[in-house]
Amino acid sequence: MKKIILIAGLVLVMIGGYVAAGPYLTVYAIKNAVVDKDPEKLSENIDFSALRQSMKEQINAQMMQGVTTELKDNPFAALAAGFASKMIDGVVDAIITPYGLAKIMEGENPDVKKYKNKNSSTRSNDTPKKENLFKNARYSYDSLSEFSIHVPNNNGEETTFLLKRQGLSWKLVSIQIPMNK
Repeated sequence: MKKIILIAGLVLVMIGGYVAAGPYLTVYAIKNAVVDKDPEKLSENIDFSALRQSMKEQINAQMMQGVTTELKDNPFAALAAGFASKMIDGVVDAIITPYGLAKIMEGENPDVKKYKNKNSSTRSNDTPKKENLFKNARYSYDSLSEFSIHVPNNNGEETTFLLKRQGLSWKLVSIQIPMNK
């Protein structure tokens, strides 16, 4: 009976250790996938639909704030807001690529023009170094099912990567980028 209790306790400790180490293993897997330019490995560790939705909401909120303050007396403000919302899909598609993710992980704010203008041959020469990804990052558990990575940028601001637990595994679901005012 004591052996069964010991084995059950050992199994529980191993599962707990795996769950506790899970976010760090996911971060390591994401780094490797970005450096190797392996979209399949990235999709195993990133919930792209949730990540894109989060980015769309963030960019949309920033654009709407700018449109409403700058065009509050303009009758074409609603039309401008509608066009801005339609452009968000292209902006998010330009940012959420292995190259774009690598640049954000290195502490850069996304430059959509730069990402769109970079063709694949130029990007192949610009392979990120694994040691530069999440450099100087701060890691924290927000809850039992949320884990944050805070990456400082050159402006003294932080980009926050949010991982959520899905069963026993973890996935990147959101990136909060500091938006320049």
